[in-house]
Amino acid sequence: MHSHIGSLRYDATGRKRKTKALSTAKRPTARPFKPMAYTQSLAEKQMDEHLEKYPSKSLSPVTQSKIKDDSWKKEASKNFTVAPAYNKGAYQVIPRDDVELIGR
Repeated sequence: MHSHIGSLRYDATGRKRKTKALSTAKRPTARPFKPMAYTQSLAEKQMDEHLEKYPSKSLSPVTQSKIKDDSWKKEASKNFTVAPAYNKGAYQVIPRDDVELIGR
C-alpha cells in the first residue's frame, strides 16, 4: 500500500485525487462593480399612497390638557382604607368609620 501522509494529491487510502484546486488553470478576472438600479414595486407604491392618505398617529407625549381630571378620586379615597380581611390573605376596602373593627 502506498501512503502519502500530508499530501494533497492523494487521499487517506492512497488513491490519487482529481482536484481542481491544484490545477494551474487561469482564473477569471473580477468583474467591475455596478450598483443595482432600484425600481419601486407596485406593492410599495400602493403602500406609500396608503400611508400618505391615512397617516399614523404621532408618538409625541400627551399634553396636560388632554389628561382627565381625577382629583375627585383622591377626595373620595380619603373616606376609605385598605386592610387585610380577618384570617385571609386578600385585602378589603373599609370605610373610615369602621376602622376599629378591622380583623374581627
